[in-house]
Amino acid sequence: MWSGHLSFGLVSIPVGLHAALEASERVSFRQLHRKDMSPIRYKKFCSKEDREVPSSEIVRGYEVSKGRYAVVEDEELDEVQEEVGEGDRTIEILQFVDFAALDPLLFEKPYYVTPLKGGGKAYGVLRAALEDTGKVGIARFYLRTRPLLGALVPSKGILSLEVMRPAEELRDARKLAVKDAVARPNEIKMARALIDEMSGKWDASAHPNVYRKAVQKLIASKSKFTLTEEKTEGEPRGKVVDLMDALKSSLASGRKRPMRTARKKPARSRRAA
Repeated sequence: MWSGHLSFGLVSIPVGLHAALEASERVSFRQLHRKDMSPIRYKKFCSKEDREVPSSEIVRGYEVSKGRYAVVEDEELDEVQEEVGEGDRTIEILQFVDFAALDPLLFEKPYYVTPLKGGGKAYGVLRAALEDTGKVGIARFYLRTRPLLGALVPSKGILSLEVMRPAEELRDARKLAVKDAVARPNEIKMARALIDEMSGKWDASAHPNVYRKAVQKLIASKSKFTLTEEKTEGEPRGKVVDLMDALKSSLASGRKRPMRTARKKPARSRRAA
C-alpha cells in the first residue's frame, strides 16, 4: 500500500505496509433485476421534494443530538485536514505495552508490515524482542491523510499492524448491568479442569468458513450467465485500445505538436471521506 519507515527511539527501519485481508474470500452478492438480470443502481433523492438531487446540491450533515444537525461544508473540512496535517509515511512507536493489557474489541483492521532493503536485520531484532517480552508497540501513523492509532504485533516471521478504534467509540460494558453471580471454589475448579481438557494449539485451518463453502457448493450447481451492464452517461464508448499502442501514439503525436508553455494547475482540495 505504501513504503515508509518504522521508527522508535533513534531507530528507523524502512518498511512496506500491505493489506492483510483477502477480499475475494468474503461472501458477497450483487443485486440484480429478476426480470432481465440487470444490475440494480441507486439514485439520490430528496425525501421532501421526491426528486433526484445532483451532487452539487448535496451537503454533509453531522448529527449533534437526536434529530438536530449541523451542516459542514467541503471547504471547512479542507481547513480541518490542513490543521490535522497529512503526516509522513512513518509508523512511529509511541510506547510498548503488554499485549494482554489491550482489549481485543479495539482492533479494527489488520495490515502486514514487511522490511525493505537495508531494514531486514533491525526488523528481525524488533520482532524477536517483542515476541520474547510479550509486548506490542502502540504506534501513530497516517493512512489516506487520516491519523490512526495502531498496535504493532509480532507473529511468526512477520509483524502485523492492527488499526485500533478510539477508546471512546467502545460502549461502556458496565452499563449493560451484568450481575456477577458468586461462584463457589469447587465450581471454578471444575470449570478450569474442563478448560484444561479442551485446550490445545490453535490451528486456523481447523476452523474454515463453513458458510462460504456451503454457498460455493450452491453456486457450483447453478447455471451461469454473463452480466452486461448498460453504460452510464459520461462513460467512454468505443473500441478498447491496446495500452502500448496508445502510449506510442501519444508519444508520436506529442513530438509533432509545437511545445507550449505549461500553465500552473490550480491546487486540488483534499476532502475528508
